[in-house]
Amino acid sequence: MMNILGKIAQKISFFSNEYYAKCLNNTLKNNGSEGRVTYRVTIIHPEHVYIGKNSFVNGGMLVASENASITIGQNCMISYNVHMRTDMHRHDRADIPMNQQGNDEADIVIGDDVWIGYGAQIMSGVSIGNHSIIGAGAIVTHNIPEYSVAVGVPARVIKNRK
Repeated sequence: MMNILGKIAQKISFFSNEYYAKCLNNTLKNNGSEGRVTYRVTIIHPEHVYIGKNSFVNGGMLVASENASITIGQNCMISYNVHMRTDMHRHDRADIPMNQQGNDEADIVIGDDVWIGYGAQIMSGVSIGNHSIIGAGAIVTHNIPEYSVAVGVPARVIKNRK
C-alpha cells in the first residue's frame, strides 16, 4: 500500500513541477523570450526577464527589480543554483544603518553563447560578454569581456578562449 501511495505522490509532484515550469515559460514568452527554464527556477518580476533563443536556465533565482532587467542572450547554458539579482543594498554612508539606505538597481546582461556554472552569482549591473564561461561558484562583481573564462570569488578572468 505504501509503495502505491509513494508512486501516486511522485506523479503528483512531477505533474505540479511540470505545470509550474510551463506557466513560467508561458509568462516569459509573453515577454518575447524564446529560451526556457525548468521548475527549479524562481523568477521575480518575470516581465523584466528576457531569455534568448536556444538558451536554458536549469535552476536558481532570476531576481529582476521594478526598474532593472535581466537579459540572457541566445544559446546560453545556465546551470543549477545560479543567482542573478539586479538590485543591491546601498552601504556607502556610515551615519545611517545599512538597512535604511535603500537599494541601487542596474541591468544584468548576459551575451550570446555564455555558459554559467553551478552556483555562480551574477551581481547587479554586470555584463558578461559573448562566448564566455563563468566557473562554478564564481561571484561576478564586474563586467567580463567576451571570449573570457572567469572563476573565483570575486570572479577574475584566467583565460581568453580565442
